[in-house]
Amino acid sequence: MSRATYHHGALRQALIDGAREILAERGHDQFSLNEVARRAGVSTAAPYRHFESKDDLLAAVADQGYATLHQTLDRTAASTDDVRERLLRLGGAYVRFAHDHPDLFVTMFRGRPSPSPVGVDSFNILLRSVFDAQAADLISTHPSPELMARSIWAALHGLAVLSLRQPHQRFGMDEPPEDLAAHTLSALLGL
Repeated sequence: MSRATYHHGALRQALIDGAREILAERGHDQFSLNEVARRAGVSTAAPYRHFESKDDLLAAVADQGYATLHQTLDRTAASTDDVRERLLRLGGAYVRFAHDHPDLFVTMFRGRPSPSPVGVDSFNILLRSVFDAQAADLISTHPSPELMARSIWAALHGLAVLSLRQPHQRFGMDEPPEDLAAHTLSALLGL
C-alpha cells in the first residue's frame, strides 16, 4: 500500500488491519509496532500518531473484536423468541466466534487496564437472556441473573479456550463448537 492511501484518517484503520494480519500469522510473541508500520508502508514513528504504545494498538484490535462479537451475539439473540433456544444459540455463537477468530479472540482477552465498553455490551446480551430465562422459570432464579450470566460466560469461555487447543480431540471435544456449547449449557442449566 502506498502512503497516499492513508489520507483522511485511514492510517489508524490500516494499522489495526496490519496488526490483525500479523497476529493471525505470527501470534503475539512476534508482534511489533515496527512490523505493523513496515506493512503499512509508513515510518516507524507513524503508528505513534494514533497509538501511544503497542498495548494501545492491541487494545484497539481487541475493541474491534468485541464489536464484531457484539454484532454476532446481537444478531443471534434476535434470531429467535424462544428463550431456551436463544441461550443455546448465544453459547454456540460465542464458542464459534472463538473458533473462527482464534487470534482475535486471544487478543480480546489479554490483560488490559480497563474492560472494553463494547465487551460489557456483549456480556449484557447474555445477561438479558438469563434474566428472560429466569423470568420464564426456565432456569433457577438463584443465583442472581448477574452471577448466573457470569457463570455461563465462564463455562463458555473455558470451552472456547479448550476448543482452540489442538489436543482437545483427546478429550472427545471434536464436535462442532455449537454442539459443545449446547451440551455444556444443557448440563450447567438443566435445559
